[in-house]
Amino acid sequence: MNVKEFLSQKKNDDCVTVKTIPFDSHNIYVLYMPSNTDMTKIQDSILAPLLEWNNPEDKTVDHAFSAEPLTILSKTKDMDSHLLNGYTLMLENETVYAVETCGFHYRAVSEPVSEMTLRGARDGFIESLEENIKLLRVHLRSTHLKFEHLSLGLKAFTHVTIAYVEDEANEKLLEEVRKRIKAVKEDYLPDGGVVEQSLEKNTFSLFPELQETERPAKVANALAEGKVAIFVEGSPSVLLAPVTLNSLFQTSDDYNFKWIPASLIRLMRFAAAFLAVMLPSIYISLISFHHGLIPTDLAISISKTREGVPIPSFMEAFIMQMTIEILREAGIRLPKPIGPAVSIVGAIVIGEAAVTAGIVSPLMIIVVAFAAICSFTIVDYSLSLALRTVSFIMLFAAAMLGIYGLILAVFILSIHLIRLNSFTVPYLEPFAPYYPSRWKDTLIRLRFDKEGGSDE
Repeated sequence: MNVKEFLSQKKNDDCVTVKTIPFDSHNIYVLYMPSNTDMTKIQDSILAPLLEWNNPEDKTVDHAFSAEPLTILSKTKDMDSHLLNGYTLMLENETVYAVETCGFHYRAVSEPVSEMTLRGARDGFIESLEENIKLLRVHLRSTHLKFEHLSLGLKAFTHVTIAYVEDEANEKLLEEVRKRIKAVKEDYLPDGGVVEQSLEKNTFSLFPELQETERPAKVANALAEGKVAIFVEGSPSVLLAPVTLNSLFQTSDDYNFKWIPASLIRLMRFAAAFLAVMLPSIYISLISFHHGLIPTDLAISISKTREGVPIPSFMEAFIMQMTIEILREAGIRLPKPIGPAVSIVGAIVIGEAAVTAGIVSPLMIIVVAFAAICSFTIVDYSLSLALRTVSFIMLFAAAMLGIYGLILAVFILSIHLIRLNSFTVPYLEPFAPYYPSRWKDTLIRLRFDKEGGSDE
């Protein structure tokens, strides 16, 4: 499509305003969308300079603008994309110029709700791509920080920006990220979560291949480690690639406090994740199949608590875990002032009523509730969803074969995690493959030495 056809098409578009500024030899056409542009900026920065311009025959329209940066466009897709993103187009003969006149309104920078921190920067990303890049530059002021701008979507344009630190990011990783982004053929990509699913290779895996964060400081640290950040226009979350299972258990507070308590808290986080997945299943397997592994006094106590309970222990655990999940989801969807209160009161009332009615045993309530509390220590929400799903799989395995079923399920899960890759990086690195030299910041966080590194 040439410029004349593009102009003719936009004149019939009710969403686009076309203004004609005549000169002696030709006309200049100004195109913009009033719904997403700043009218004051258009008047002051574009229309006023054009009306005051003397227009010598040997000069083009770009000579009328000394301060405003002009972009020359040649493709129809780029023209449509710039119009939708708040740019004003100026058509002179066969040349199209674009001037940034964006008039979108975004919320102010605030602390992310989903990622709490006790110590450190509290600013968070917003829905503006330009503002998010500015926030990143505040935390990572390096001339080696590079950005690559791409566009996704066949019917609706979604701008995506790749950020990385030159000489830190692996070129193979960068090529893989570029290849996956260019391979996306979706019509609409309204949010970063949709982009994340479009970029994942193992679509049947429960575990995330990218890490999502709203904290600029976390993105800056990840880029300094050689990772790649993917910004999506309209999304306050930034995607980090690659990701490993170990990195999903780390928080910014691990580096803001002394290394000994930070390491203990990190170890506690790993232990809590294990209990959240395995505790109900281990309990079911012991009381259903392997009574001999339970101490005699404890076995007698458990049998007394189960007197009068009409349903099998597996159904007990399944019903209570489903109840916990329903209350958790209800607490998220309800308005903030009443959501936590409803979740807490609902759990207490339902648990007490179930025990009083003799539907479930008190010890089962304790086991399932403690496992649910342990799941709250998992930092990444996508990982939390994956592990909560795995806990149900473990529960079914324990109900069928006891400890042997658990061992088999853990074996299959381990094989899956070993084979899983995140943008060419093994998911269990540095444990599998085994790299002892990279264990400095895994289960524990070693102290920083005076040169800024970590002691071995």
